[in-house]
Amino acid sequence: MKISDVGEWILIERLWHVLIRDPEEIMGLNDDVIARRIGRGRVLVAHVDTLAWSTDVLPGMTPHSIGFKSVIMNVSDMAAKGVRPLGILFSLGLPRDYNVAYIEEIARGWRDAAAKYGLYIWGGDITEASELILSGAIIGIASENMIIRRRGAKEGDLVACIGEFGLTSIAYKILLEGKKAPTKRIELKAKRAVYYPKAYLKEGLKLARLGIVTSSMDCSDGLAWSLHTLCSLNNVGMTIRQIPISREVLLYAKSYNLDPWDLALYGGEEYSLIFTLKRDSLSRLPSDLAKRVCIMGEVTSDRKLKLLVEGTEKSIEKRGWEHLKS
Repeated sequence: MKISDVGEWILIERLWHVLIRDPEEIMGLNDDVIARRIGRGRVLVAHVDTLAWSTDVLPGMTPHSIGFKSVIMNVSDMAAKGVRPLGILFSLGLPRDYNVAYIEEIARGWRDAAAKYGLYIWGGDITEASELILSGAIIGIASENMIIRRRGAKEGDLVACIGEFGLTSIAYKILLEGKKAPTKRIELKAKRAVYYPKAYLKEGLKLARLGIVTSSMDCSDGLAWSLHTLCSLNNVGMTIRQIPISREVLLYAKSYNLDPWDLALYGGEEYSLIFTLKRDSLSRLPSDLAKRVCIMGEVTSDRKLKLLVEGTEKSIEKRGWEHLKS
């Protein structure tokens, strides 16, 4: 059996069964981060994310945007847990024929993203590799009772998000399929979404302090995949009635006769926050945060994930980005 036969997630489960579980680690398999008890109600929180040239670098990405995005990939997972990161260590794999100035520009991307989110690049390691690889390990400390897990959603909870969907889908079509945008504005906004994505760290920290979120994850593998993941881990279903889709996505979809709902559901790398809320908690959202939160639907007990569009029910397929899968 080859890795391509099982894919990323089954491979992770098989590796997990080989390893010895740390009894002081509280998150378990399939969460965004690990969190290990270090005493006095505190946990050390860490996460690793990797950007590789052949799978993650899109046409037109500059070395600055490569460095910037590799930081955002890590910060976003901390945001989903409501944890303030302190710093990142980077392992940098380099072909020996790369220009030094190119790598310095990657470091400037690291620097600018780290400054934007109030953390530091601590250092790391450099090794020779056949292609460019940036692997970041992000670390923070949090109160155990504040960290938000993927598990905890219950029937009747509200399904919510912060961030829009679909821009990355149209960026892939523009950059990888040559389907040009109808206007320059749409093209620029779509490209910026994949070159310089946003992590919703401030919002995640505020949600954690409120104590009203029952489950949460970041949407790096696509909205549909993220919703299915939360449903599976919590043995629930969801009825989705609304998805925040940007105007540019609607215009692009119209120009190519595409389904905007599909563009929103099956993209990836949006780094939006997907979470569930206690139904009676909306009044506790401060006004600045309430403006950013979109209530997409509700958690159900039937274990079905469905989208209701103008009274018509549409199934949400379990697909999105998965490494190593044929």
